[in-house]
Amino acid sequence: MKLPQPTSIASEETALVRLLKHPLVAAAILALVTVLAYWPVVHAGFINYDDTDYVTENARVQTGLTWKGVVWAFTTNHASNWHPLTWITHMLDVEWFGKGAAGPHCVNLTLHIANTVLLFLFMTRITKARWRSFLVAGLFALHPTHVESVAWVSERKDVLSALFFMLTLLAYEKYTRAVRVKPVDEPQSSGRLWYFVTLLVFALGLMSKPMLVTLPCLMLLLDWWPLNRFWSEEFKLQVRAMPRLVWEKMPFFVLSGISCALTTWAQQKAIQPLEHLGLSDRAANALVAYEQYLGKMIWPTKLALPYLHPGQWPEGHVWFSAVLVGMGCALAMLMARKRSYIFIGWFWYLGMMVPVIGIVQVGVQAMADRYTYLPLIGAFIVLVWGLAEACSHWKLAKCGGHAIAVASLAACGVLTHEQAMLWHDSATLFKHSAAVTEDNFVALGNVGGMLFESGRLEEAMDYYQQSHSTNPRYPEAVNSIGAILASRGDVTAIDWFRKTLDLQPNHPDALFNIGNALAKSGNSAEAARFYQSALDARPDNFEARNNLGNNLIKMGKIDDAVRQYRLALDYNPDAAIIHKNLGEALAAAGKLDEAVLHYRAALLKTNDAGVNYSLGMTLAVQGHWAEATRHYEACVLLWPTHAEARYNLGYAFQMQRQWDRAVQHLREAVRLKPDFAIAHFNLGCVLVEQGQRDEALQHLREALRLKPDYAEARKKLESLSDGVK
Repeated sequence: MKLPQPTSIASEETALVRLLKHPLVAAAILALVTVLAYWPVVHAGFINYDDTDYVTENARVQTGLTWKGVVWAFTTNHASNWHPLTWITHMLDVEWFGKGAAGPHCVNLTLHIANTVLLFLFMTRITKARWRSFLVAGLFALHPTHVESVAWVSERKDVLSALFFMLTLLAYEKYTRAVRVKPVDEPQSSGRLWYFVTLLVFALGLMSKPMLVTLPCLMLLLDWWPLNRFWSEEFKLQVRAMPRLVWEKMPFFVLSGISCALTTWAQQKAIQPLEHLGLSDRAANALVAYEQYLGKMIWPTKLALPYLHPGQWPEGHVWFSAVLVGMGCALAMLMARKRSYIFIGWFWYLGMMVPVIGIVQVGVQAMADRYTYLPLIGAFIVLVWGLAEACSHWKLAKCGGHAIAVASLAACGVLTHEQAMLWHDSATLFKHSAAVTEDNFVALGNVGGMLFESGRLEEAMDYYQQSHSTNPRYPEAVNSIGAILASRGDVTAIDWFRKTLDLQPNHPDALFNIGNALAKSGNSAEAARFYQSALDARPDNFEARNNLGNNLIKMGKIDDAVRQYRLALDYNPDAAIIHKNLGEALAAAGKLDEAVLHYRAALLKTNDAGVNYSLGMTLAVQGHWAEATRHYEACVLLWPTHAEARYNLGYAFQMQRQWDRAVQHLREAVRLKPDFAIAHFNLGCVLVEQGQRDEALQHLREALRLKPDYAEARKKLESLSDGVK
């Protein structure tokens, strides 16, 4: 029996197909329709689910691309992932576009368009069926289940790894074309070059997301069809080809193994133990997920983020899914030679889904739309090639097949546009998710989070309480209820934070919040302990480091405080408040020159009254009276009722013998703070210099009255009038 060769497009000639013969035209059409379908994401914001960890509250990312950031990207397991290239692209977003959401969304969309075009080119090259390849790429571009991968900034790892996935396949096709492998052939120099390129691009893909670990198996599937590397020129199966082709993939399998090990290390805290979810329940969920993903491919409605794991699926549902998956495997095996596209497409779908099918359970989801981004390509191949074969037996096959294809793409485009609009903000997205799923405590909690961030605390509390009542063991809702109570000054907030720690002992936000509550109550030592625990859970929490430094200052541990402030700046060098606090700690330690540097760094970020005041004081101690004067003036301009700043400004003018200006500000200081003894004393001294003896005596006497042991005031009075007691 001969293996059917890929159908030529010669039999598919229509006006549309003739138009698509030019790859640039086809690529332009794919790009245009993709932009139209996904246009709403360009105007979308960040969402409060992973985007905080990945971008908006990630100190390393928010500083842009730095050498420290690159080192961190390759060594961190932050967010339970190891994907250094993904982290670097997030840093580049900030470097190029700032901290807004528009830039990252546009990058995600651009990557999706590139992936679509590359998929079209790859399918065309290996099958020579341009129309079918266009339809597969169109379904990939416009299917609504892929919106999550494109519209969610945190899923940069999905579209970025897919880019390297497509490039790996194209490079592999070039390699196979260069070697024209027969089992006994040795690759020529061009073949070795393309082999190295394929391996390199695959490695880059794994450094973007470990989803690609099954790609070596997919390459073996492609060797079967449509590359036909298992077959002789007479299309006879060559058994000897198998060991050679498997051995050829060994370096790829090694890279996959390394990626699996790194992923296990990164996700060690997030992987659910078997006692929480048994192996049989995981296997059952995997079968149901395979079935439900196919259902959403055919009828993509009620898409949500996330789909929560039910724990146990109904036995009947599990058996139905098992039969469906089993029948699919049996059919694919039976058709392996006669209709190879079924064999390849089906096992493409099953195999690429393995890393995320839930046997190793990470998180609370049973499934996720983003997991279909690459696996559904296999199912699309089965659909499109199956449709083409079915239409070949119909009358009007060309028109009928093309009508079905165009209608399917149009429907997908409309649904994708509507789904993309739901990603405008957290509230819109998660209200929809809560509406189309049952008891979705994560979605309810995230709606509350959006309302909390916008200051609508009462509405936020309602959603947090709904989330908590749906799942009392959901730590995020418990902590968030505590946060709202803390914002009201309710002392019971700390009880909610402690309940959060009962559910999740290393919850970084709860530890941080308890630290804040204890610091507010004056318990600096205990607050410092909780801040340190919060940092153990999340080292990049520069706010916790700053607050820890503040409490260490109160405890008299200035050197330890300086160390914490420096670490905080390492994560967020643009934080003006940390520069200010470090400056004050350094000044207290006598390191005035360095303190001045940090005060000035703070002023580059914000013209703050307090920073100007502290810098003025430090410069005054150093004897730089003119520069100190400028900063005191800036302080009183921003904070006119700051009595101490008024006094120091007056004293600075006094030291520069500018008596009139000194009197002006010293008088204002005692007006703002009548019991300000030292201001009365210096005002008296300046008035003496101006010859205003009577008023000078009044202020000197007032200074002595306010502070009877004020030796300098007594001495000055005695020099002006004998016998003044």
